[in-house]
Amino acid sequence: MSPAASPRRHDLDALRVFACYLLFLFHVGMVFNPAPFFHVRNGETHLAFLIVCGFISLWHMPLFFLLAGWSAAASLKSRGAGSFLRERWHKLAVPLVAGCILLAPGIKYLELQSGLDLNHRGLFVSADLQDSFRSVIPKDLPVAAPFDEGFLEFLPTFFTNLDRFTWSHMWFLAYLLTLTLVLLPGLARLANRPSPFTRVSRLQVYLPILPLALIQLTLRERFPGPYNLYNDWASIAFYATFLLCGFLMAVDPRLEDRLREEWKRALGIGLAATGVLLAAVVGLFQWTPAVLAGTAVAGWCFVVALLGFAHQRVTRSSPRLDYLAESAFPVYLLHQPVAVFLGYGVVQLPLGVFAKFSLLLFATVAVTLAIYQFAVRPFGPFRYLTGMKQLPRNERVAGAREPRVPALGRS
Repeated sequence: MSPAASPRRHDLDALRVFACYLLFLFHVGMVFNPAPFFHVRNGETHLAFLIVCGFISLWHMPLFFLLAGWSAAASLKSRGAGSFLRERWHKLAVPLVAGCILLAPGIKYLELQSGLDLNHRGLFVSADLQDSFRSVIPKDLPVAAPFDEGFLEFLPTFFTNLDRFTWSHMWFLAYLLTLTLVLLPGLARLANRPSPFTRVSRLQVYLPILPLALIQLTLRERFPGPYNLYNDWASIAFYATFLLCGFLMAVDPRLEDRLREEWKRALGIGLAATGVLLAAVVGLFQWTPAVLAGTAVAGWCFVVALLGFAHQRVTRSSPRLDYLAESAFPVYLLHQPVAVFLGYGVVQLPLGVFAKFSLLLFATVAVTLAIYQFAVRPFGPFRYLTGMKQLPRNERVAGAREPRVPALGRS
């Protein structure tokens, strides 16, 4: 089976670029966020970062999973299950393993040096940091053991002691790979069957809110995380729903067409839900079911709004979009260690919160893009480890422009 490839979706490319590059703002902001968790943390935090990072988290990872579901359908239709599995191995498994070996140990080491320890059992915080978390978590967190090891002493334990291991931001790759493998038999059957929908109504656009809200209401408090894959059923069910919705959108274009028509209404509903959540954050009311359901409403509606807005505004490609689309996945992999390594030093400077934030944001963007441009993009082995396609033979000269390469979650 080798049907013609689907036309390139430049609007989805633009959304992937937007989502990946937004991680600079999100993760740098997390350094100054009163709420846990990031690997390094400034001594002084600010409510503004709690609000901004909280807003982004409502829809950011759901958007990634929905786009991954859409690309999985396109890939299965054009490649078949066998080639699809080989492609997923290259784009997800190889970068995950390489990242856990090359990037994650340094991240975990600086995390432990900072008095924090997020492992598969939960978040542990050193005794002298407990007070700084009480503004958002009223009870004490488990106490992290003192840590004074050198890096070379620590490094072997990262791979031999599960409590020392982290896949950091690469949890997304682990979850997406696992969900793809588990759901593959069903997805492969759906990919080439006629659409189950005879017509698509406005109601169907908002129907996913029901399972999403149910997941949040029944599972989120029982399984709050962390992203350990084996005891994180709320996140697994939540993100799997977005993955399946993206897949169904690609299978039946009528569903996506109807969804695009609703983007302005969805934006309004999402903003209203966010207003409710913001009221809870500033203490105007306390009702956990409303907050949990509100995250489902806001998450879905903002994703719908972004899809519709991008489709309306991005109708063609450009050299800039091509470059950014190719860079998106390597930037996703590289930005986190850069933010952590630089952040570990920046938080110790005698500057105010917003001065530190501005400095760290600028430095993280500059260093990450420099590493991508000069150390990853031109070289075949590093392209392979970051899930990129190899350069054509006639373009393997340093500085030559490569053809477009799918970005995060793209087939």
